[in-house]
Amino acid sequence: MFHSRHAVLWVVLLHMAGCAANSGATNITNVEVGMTQNQVLALLGQPKTRETYGGTEFLFYPNDAGVSVPIALVEGRVTSIGRPAYDIVVRSKMQSDSTQQPLPAKNSN
Repeated sequence: MFHSRHAVLWVVLLHMAGCAANSGATNITNVEVGMTQNQVLALLGQPKTRETYGGTEFLFYPNDAGVSVPIALVEGRVTSIGRPAYDIVVRSKMQSDSTQQPLPAKNSN
């Protein structure tokens, strides 16, 4: 009987540990526009990856489904959460870069 109680305790502890490991993913819903980068890091820990486009930095965190969710920061504050804003910023940066390419020199014969 002692062994079965011990086994049940281990199952409960392992389940609790698993829930704690996933808590970072569910906390993405607690991030709000206007929060500072330090507040996001305190809530979610270090991001999985980071990307910067112009003055916008994106921190990527996995959600409950394991999909990376970008959190946009401008001047150290959250400006948006989610893929649509990321896509707009990346597309805008790519268009800006392509229009700033120097024109090829003309060959004067």
